[in-house]
Amino acid sequence: MIALKKTTKFEFEMEQEIKRWNRFLKGDNEALGELYSELFEPLVFVSFYYVKNNETARDIVSNLFVSLLVTSVEVRNEKWKSVNKLQAYLATAVKNKSIDYLRSVKNQSEILQHTLGNSSEGMSLFSNESLDQLSNQESKLFQLHLDGYKNEEIAEHFTISEKTVRNKLSLTRKKMAAYFKTILFFIV
Repeated sequence: MIALKKTTKFEFEMEQEIKRWNRFLKGDNEALGELYSELFEPLVFVSFYYVKNNETARDIVSNLFVSLLVTSVEVRNEKWKSVNKLQAYLATAVKNKSIDYLRSVKNQSEILQHTLGNSSEGMSLFSNESLDQLSNQESKLFQLHLDGYKNEEIAEHFTISEKTVRNKLSLTRKKMAAYFKTILFFIV
C-alpha cells in the first residue's frame, strides 16, 4: 500500500503562489494581481519595520509591484525563473527598497542642511516656501500630518474618508519631492 503525503495548508498556499508566479513569468499579469492582493499587506509590514511610515511603506510595496508589472516577459524569465521562495524574495526586495528610500531621505537631508546651513531661520523659510507650492487644503492636510495627527483624525477634520487622506498625502509627498528636486537642481 502506498502512503499519500498529506499537504498542509501552508504548503498548499506556497504551491499556489509559485503557480501564480510562474503564470506571471509567462506573461499573465492577472497572476501578479492575485499575488498583489495576497502579499501586499505582509510586505507593507516588512517595509514599515524600516521606514516607520505606513503611507511610505505602502508606496514602496506598490512601486515594487509596478516595476514587476512593467518588466517584459523575456526579462522576467531571465531574472526571476529561479525564484522558488517567492515570499522571501519579495520581502528581501521590499527591505532593499525601504533601505534605499531611507538613504535617499538621509542624503536629501544632508544636502539641504549643507546648502541652507544649520540655521533654523533658513529651514523654516524653505519649509514655508515649499508649502506654498500646495493648494490650501493640501497645505493644511500636510501640516496636520506633520504635526502628528493620525489619518483618521485628519479625515474627521476635513470630513473625508481615511483613504482619501492617504491618497492626498501620497500626492502631496510627490509634489513636495518634485519641488525639492527642482530647488536642489538650482542650488547645487
